[in-house]
Amino acid sequence: MGKTELKELEELCDKLGIKIRYEKTNARGGLCRVNGENIIIIDKKSSDYYKQTVIGKAVKSFDLSNIHIKPKIRELIEDIV
Repeated sequence: MGKTELKELEELCDKLGIKIRYEKTNARGGLCRVNGENIIIIDKKSSDYYKQTVIGKAVKSFDLSNIHIKPKIRELIEDIV
Protein backbone atom coordinates (compact mmCIF):
# COMPACT_ATOMS: atom_id res chain seq x y z
CA MET A 1 0.00 0.00 0.00
CA GLY A 2 1.23 3.43 -0.82
CA LYS A 3 0.33 7.02 -1.59
CA THR A 4 -1.93 6.04 -4.53
CA GLU A 5 -4.15 3.87 -2.34
CA LEU A 6 -4.31 6.57 0.33
CA LYS A 7 -5.36 9.16 -2.26
CA GLU A 8 -8.06 6.84 -3.60
CA LEU A 9 -9.39 6.21 -0.09
CA GLU A 10 -9.45 9.98 0.52
CA GLU A 11 -11.42 10.43 -2.72
CA LEU A 12 -13.85 7.71 -1.61
CA CYS A 13 -14.41 9.60 1.65
CA ASP A 14 -15.16 12.71 -0.38
CA LYS A 15 -17.82 10.77 -2.34
CA LEU A 16 -19.32 9.57 0.93
CA GLY A 17 -19.32 13.07 2.42
CA ILE A 18 -16.75 12.19 5.08
CA LYS A 19 -14.19 14.84 5.95
CA ILE A 20 -10.66 13.78 6.85
CA ARG A 21 -8.61 15.87 9.23
CA TYR A 22 -4.92 15.22 9.71
CA GLU A 23 -3.94 16.78 13.01
CA LYS A 24 -1.25 16.62 15.64
CA THR A 25 -2.72 14.24 18.20
CA ASN A 26 -1.78 11.35 20.42
CA ALA A 27 -5.15 9.71 19.80
CA ARG A 28 -5.44 6.55 17.73
CA GLY A 29 -7.75 8.28 15.30
CA GLY A 30 -10.98 7.20 13.73
CA LEU A 31 -14.46 8.18 12.65
CA CYS A 32 -16.57 10.53 14.71
CA ARG A 33 -19.66 12.62 14.19
CA VAL A 34 -19.50 16.34 14.97
CA ASN A 35 -22.50 18.62 14.45
CA GLY A 36 -24.03 16.10 12.05
CA GLU A 37 -20.87 15.67 9.97
CA ASN A 38 -18.83 12.49 9.64
CA ILE A 39 -15.17 13.24 10.25
CA ILE A 40 -12.13 10.99 10.35
CA ILE A 41 -9.34 12.36 12.52
CA ILE A 42 -5.86 10.91 12.06
CA ASP A 43 -2.49 11.90 13.51
CA LYS A 44 -0.69 13.67 10.68
CA LYS A 45 2.60 11.96 11.56
CA SER A 46 1.14 8.46 11.16
CA SER A 47 2.43 6.20 8.41
CA ASP A 48 0.48 5.94 5.14
CA TYR A 49 -0.33 2.34 6.05
CA TYR A 50 -1.87 3.42 9.36
CA LYS A 51 -3.83 6.24 7.68
CA GLN A 52 -5.20 3.76 5.13
CA THR A 53 -6.18 1.35 7.89
CA VAL A 54 -8.05 4.03 9.86
CA ILE A 55 -9.86 5.27 6.74
CA GLY A 56 -10.62 1.71 5.58
CA LYS A 57 -12.15 0.78 8.94
CA ALA A 58 -14.26 3.93 8.89
CA VAL A 59 -15.67 3.51 5.38
CA LYS A 60 -16.50 -0.15 6.03
CA SER A 61 -19.42 1.03 8.14
CA PHE A 62 -21.02 2.82 5.16
CA ASP A 63 -23.05 1.35 2.30
CA LEU A 64 -20.54 1.08 -0.54
CA SER A 65 -22.71 -1.00 -2.87
CA ASN A 66 -23.72 1.89 -5.16
CA ILE A 67 -20.32 3.55 -5.36
CA HIS A 68 -17.73 2.68 -7.99
CA ILE A 69 -14.57 1.62 -6.21
CA LYS A 70 -11.54 0.18 -7.97
CA PRO A 71 -11.26 -3.55 -7.26
CA LYS A 72 -7.89 -3.23 -5.47
CA ILE A 73 -9.30 -0.52 -3.16
CA ARG A 74 -12.47 -2.53 -2.48
CA GLU A 75 -10.27 -5.54 -1.65
CA LEU A 76 -8.10 -3.38 0.61
CA ILE A 77 -11.21 -2.23 2.52
CA GLU A 78 -12.60 -5.75 2.80
CA ASP A 79 -9.28 -7.12 4.11
CA ILE A 80 -9.04 -4.59 6.94
CA VAL A 81 -10.05 -6.14 10.24
